[in-house]
Amino acid sequence: MVNLLHTMESGRYSTNKLTLFLLSVLCAAGNNTWAQEVVFKSRLWDVNQKSLYLQNNELIAGYLQAPNSALEEKIFWIRNRAFGQENFPVILSVQGGKSGLACSPGTPPDLQLESVNITDLCKDKEASTRFTFFMSNKDGVWRFESAAHPGWFLCTSSKANEPIGLINNPGSSHLVDFYFQPES
Repeated sequence: MVNLLHTMESGRYSTNKLTLFLLSVLCAAGNNTWAQEVVFKSRLWDVNQKSLYLQNNELIAGYLQAPNSALEEKIFWIRNRAFGQENFPVILSVQGGKSGLACSPGTPPDLQLESVNITDLCKDKEASTRFTFFMSNKDGVWRFESAAHPGWFLCTSSKANEPIGLINNPGSSHLVDFYFQPES
């Protein structure tokens, strides 16, 4: 398993199929302590090629050209074992894993960043529900459905430089499909 992770980090195998395989292996790992504590770093961008970056403590999706490409925020994530083995439950964060993406209570829910230790959240299903998303893959793109608000998905606006959010009725004004690539 460690060799597989190093191979993925080298960039030689970064396809969605390998990512899905890795997630499958981690799901099957059961309650191994090392599998519970592994925090992964990935690049996440929408199908219109908008990258994520921080502005005024909001996660924004926009087109980052060469001079600004260093502003791209990587996603740090951990599998949330409190939700069991199905549906790939993950906790997503940015800023080196220090700011978790959380769904606010109420309807419609808002997406917000909160200071958390994502490895601690996995120990309590109730406390981690707002931070948990179910990952699904179809035809090489990923979707992230809120565990706290079933049917609500992580989304970007079809316009550039808008905050990412949640939507329950995707259409032409919002994108819910993302590319997801492991990084070293």
